Amino acid sequence: MRKAARKAGQGSSTWHRFHYAVGVFLIAYGGTGLLSAVLMWGDRQDEVEGYFGALPATAVLILVKVIEAALTASAAAALVLRRDVLLVPPMVGWMAGFAMFAVLDVFTGGWGGLVEHLLYLAAFVVLLFLSYGLSAKAQLAGAAEDEDDGSSGGGRQLTRTQEFALQAINRAAALTGPRPRPGRPA
Repeated sequence: MRKAARKAGQGSSTWHRFHYAVGVFLIAYGGTGLLSAVLMWGDRQDEVEGYFGALPATAVLILVKVIEAALTASAAAALVLRRDVLLVPPMVGWMAGFAMFAVLDVFTGGWGGLVEHLLYLAAFVVLLFLSYGLSAKAQLAGAAEDEDDGSSGGGRQLTRTQEFALQAINRAAALTGPRPRPGRPA
């Protein structure tokens, strides 16, 4: 009974402490996008008109900003509830947005915008992959804790993609981790 209450208070078994950084970044990104729309409304309308031409720019821009607010709210809810799955909609939503802008850049010949949108798309793909790997890492740690407690859960098995993400995170950590100093034993 105590163990179940403790687990319920901890949030998701796939929540990793670094998910806080991912969530804070998503909230800051979304908040900055909303703030810039308010401060530079005219510029944003001109940009929408350049992409969509005949469509009413104000209506399109309001729709986009409502979606962006929902994505930001999902990231905030993820932090409050400690649910990594709530980080997925903001990341995938912004990935879809940047992919759409990249396609529109090709059709409108905006090659500078294409490079920018593809870089943002790549950054959100990396962020999604990182979040997925962190979830796998937390799931694996939770399974090890359950085994230490003597639970008969049989341990959780990771999928191939979770193993791949976890290996990539571990390799990156090994590359950026502390290195032994020369002349000192490791």
